[in-house]
Amino acid sequence: MIENSAGFIEQRVSEFISRSKELGIKVTPQRVAIYKELASTDQHPSTEIIYNKIRDYYPNISLTTVYRTLETFEKLGLISVVNVLYNAARYDANLDPHHHIVCTQCKKVEDVYDESFTNLDVSEKTLGDYKVEGYSVLLSGVCIDCR
Repeated sequence: MIENSAGFIEQRVSEFISRSKELGIKVTPQRVAIYKELASTDQHPSTEIIYNKIRDYYPNISLTTVYRTLETFEKLGLISVVNVLYNAARYDANLDPHHHIVCTQCKKVEDVYDESFTNLDVSEKTLGDYKVEGYSVLLSGVCIDCR
């Protein structure tokens, strides 16, 4: 579970800024705000949710800018994308090893920490000609609120 204390979030933002500089991407107030919004929650928000929060203090920012920024962050490995089939991508600033479960009714996404998923044997032999570079497990079910 992500810790949401102010100190923890500021540490994540500081690490994000340092890593961005290492990668050679410009650190703008808008990019920091987008990342901070994402790092402040364990709810795996969509682009639209992040945009609606960011525009409160950056009213001139466009939805397209938020989309492109999140795409850039993901391509550079600064965040991850949780793809919920048949729905909009959801984003996660938590890069610690973990997986996800999505409610099939309300589409809520939650983190799953389970060593049995993290230690799956995905040898090249079982995957034919593919060289595995990584994996994530996406479970589906009905959350307690929807039951």
